[in-house]
Amino acid sequence: MIIKLVLKLGWILLGSISFVGGIIGMLLPVIPQIPFFLLTIWCITKISPRFHNWLLRNPLYIKYAKPLVNRLENLKHHSKQKV
Repeated sequence: MIIKLVLKLGWILLGSISFVGGIIGMLLPVIPQIPFFLLTIWCITKISPRFHNWLLRNPLYIKYAKPLVNRLENLKHHSKQKV
């Protein structure tokens, strides 16, 4: 139980830091903000199953990200078969 709490606090801390990094990236054009915001979303999905399910059912995710994820899984599957 304590390990779960520590992990959850770690995801919250990492997500908060990456969110601040994304905000700084919006203000300073030298720092890219997209990787920071993607890391924030990933951390939130680790914390909240409800948000994770919402994200997977989101029409934008289904239209743009799901084909990329499927393609990466196919490439991963094919590379394991060759070895």
